[in-house]
Amino acid sequence: MSTPTIAVLDAAEKRYTTAGYGLIGTAVALGGLGLALMDSGRTITYRLDQTLDASWTVATLPVVLTLSALAALAGIWLLVRPPVRFAGAVIGAGVAALVIAALSWTVTPGVGFPIEFVLATTLFLSLPFIFGALSGVVAERSGVINLGIEGQFLAGAFTAALMASISGSAYVGMAAAMVSGVCSTLLLAWLATRFQVNQVVTGIILNLLALGLTGFLYERLMRADGSLNQPATVRKVGDSLGFLADIPILGPVLFDQNIFVYVALTCVFAVSFLLFRTRWGLRTRAVGEHPAAADAAGIDVNRLRFWNVTAAGALSGFGGAFFTIANNVSFSKNMTAGLGFVALAVMIVGRWHPFGVLTAALLFGFASALQRFLNTMPGNPIPTEFLGMLPYIVTLVVVAGFIGKATAPAADGIPYTPGDK
Repeated sequence: MSTPTIAVLDAAEKRYTTAGYGLIGTAVALGGLGLALMDSGRTITYRLDQTLDASWTVATLPVVLTLSALAALAGIWLLVRPPVRFAGAVIGAGVAALVIAALSWTVTPGVGFPIEFVLATTLFLSLPFIFGALSGVVAERSGVINLGIEGQFLAGAFTAALMASISGSAYVGMAAAMVSGVCSTLLLAWLATRFQVNQVVTGIILNLLALGLTGFLYERLMRADGSLNQPATVRKVGDSLGFLADIPILGPVLFDQNIFVYVALTCVFAVSFLLFRTRWGLRTRAVGEHPAAADAAGIDVNRLRFWNVTAAGALSGFGGAFFTIANNVSFSKNMTAGLGFVALAVMIVGRWHPFGVLTAALLFGFASALQRFLNTMPGNPIPTEFLGMLPYIVTLVVVAGFIGKATAPAADGIPYTPGDK
């Protein structure tokens, strides 16, 4: 076995060992606190709130202790078993058990935990992360760092609201958002490939440019004429799918969403297929990993990078339309609130793979869905300000503590001059 392979295995074993101790320690702490502090008569109610209107009430302490025990067993398994392909799933199951245990303790007795609402909201709120992270995947697989996703979100949100208001059609606004995203990334693509400027600095500057420009246009256009900030929206498709929308859990989650959900899922499958099953995908991965070899094979590296980054802007621009059209809200200054940077974290957690991005986006969407539910829950014991930080706290914890060392494409962010070796 070669030395690099041994090093990779050692790093993986260390990561799994750390995760094992972390799961065991957290599970013991949560179970111990439950035994010491929880009233034995406390109950938790789980509800199917959108289809059957059914509910189940159980004692909270046994739920917390059982789930804590399962998380501890997952941690023990990570310590006694060598690193295997299912270790990531075991870690995910352990973390999920701890989260559900903590939620069961947090939910106010008698209120009930709305399973269908939270799951459906999780998928819906994961959309900007999916679009933004997919944009980052396409760009960085090509060797260009797309740090301008936040600005592309803002440009797409503003343009979608403006054009949907003028035309009265949400679909016109969605198309305009894509065009706006393309225009937003043209400058990044041009500067990165033609002049080989620092891509990180360029992305930050473009974010600030988008923030200032959309703020200026908002004041000059939308504040002056409110009719320019009343975007048409898209409806859910549940009414047209008949009995499918009434299936417990699956109905609200998969069959009673708006078109943005189905476009996002289609994009995940499409980008994965194009990257790993087509000639374009092979060339894209080649210029992101070994541009000199791609150049020697006759591929115009900078040209392919230019068009790939431009196309990536269409994805993030469409993601910007989520903030206005999909949510049926008007545009406001800096309404994306840094979620473009969270999308970059989703891309890293997903290890630059479309299906990894989907999984990571659902995690962050779940954090946002919990924030919404807990903010409106009567008797919520968690301060609102802390809940507002929840998606960003999840970003830090996951990126720093659970994914290990994520390796970007080898030539990511490195300009290429034809003829270089």
